[in-house]
Amino acid sequence: MKCRNCNSSDVELFHDKVWSISNGEVYRCSNCELIYITPLMTELEEREFYKNYINHVKDRGVVFHDSIEAFHKKSQVVARERIRVIGDFFKTQRENGRKVLEVGSSTGAFLSLLADCETHACELSEDHLKYSQKFINGSTFSSLEEVSESNFDIICMFHVFEHIKNPQHFLNQCKSLLKDNGHILIEVPCSNDPLITLYDCEAFKDFVFQPMHPMDYNEKSLDFIFSKSGFCREDVIYHQRYGLDNHLSWLKNKQPGGDMFLQELFGSNEEYKQKLVQIKKTDTIFYIASKE
Repeated sequence: MKCRNCNSSDVELFHDKVWSISNGEVYRCSNCELIYITPLMTELEEREFYKNYINHVKDRGVVFHDSIEAFHKKSQVVARERIRVIGDFFKTQRENGRKVLEVGSSTGAFLSLLADCETHACELSEDHLKYSQKFINGSTFSSLEEVSESNFDIICMFHVFEHIKNPQHFLNQCKSLLKDNGHILIEVPCSNDPLITLYDCEAFKDFVFQPMHPMDYNEKSLDFIFSKSGFCREDVIYHQRYGLDNHLSWLKNKQPGGDMFLQELFGSNEEYKQKLVQIKKTDTIFYIASKE
C-alpha cells in the first residue's frame, strides 16, 4: 500500500477500526504524516450514506435543532469564534472589500460576519443555501463546479476539506477561481489531537475515524498537498476547541456527550487549551496558503 498523499511506501496500520465500517482500517504515512482510512466509499455508497446522513450523525451523538433558524443561531456562536481567530485576514483597506467564496457555507453564519467583504456562498444543502441569501451580497452556488464567478481574493472552508476524497483535484479547482496572489483558508480537524497523540484514547479513535473523513491532516501533510497543488503556505494556526473537561470525559466515559460535573469543574480552562496550542497538539488547525 502507498500513501494517497505522497505515494510513499512507508505506511503502517494506525488503528484497526473505522466508525460504521465493518472492515475499515486506518493507516498513517511516516513520510508526510497523513492519516487516512480504507476502504473509501464508492460513489454509490456515498450517495446512499448522505441520503441517511441525519440518522448517521444522530447515531454519533450530534443533536439537531428543530428549525433552520435555531441551527443558524448555534452556527453563529462557532462563526464568531472563527472570526476571533482569523478575522484579521479578511480585513482590507479597499473600498469594496475582499471578494470571498465560502465552500460549504451552510446557513451563511460566517459570511454574515464579513460586513466589509463581497460574499459568495457554495453549499450542497438547498435549504441552507436559500437561507444564506439573507446574509450575503454576492452569488450562491450548489457545487464548486457551478461557480461562475472568478478572481476571488479568498476561498475559505471550515471542516470541509477533510471530506474531500481527491484533495489535489479539489485544490486545483479552487486555484482556478482565485485571482493572482489570492488565498485559500481552511479549518480542519488536526490529527495531532491530544486525545490521539497524548492520551491514546481508543474510544475516541473508534469514534473520530469515520467514512465521512477519508483523510486526517496535520501541518506536515497539509504542507505536502498544498505545495503539490501549487500553493505557498502563508500561515498555520493551531486552535483548541475542546477543554480539559471534554478530555477527562472521554477518558472516563469513553463516549461523546461530555460530562456536566467535569464541565462545572474545568469548563473554562483556557490555560490548558493554550498549553496545547504551544506544543501543537490541538484538535483543530487553520491553514492559509496563497496561489503561486
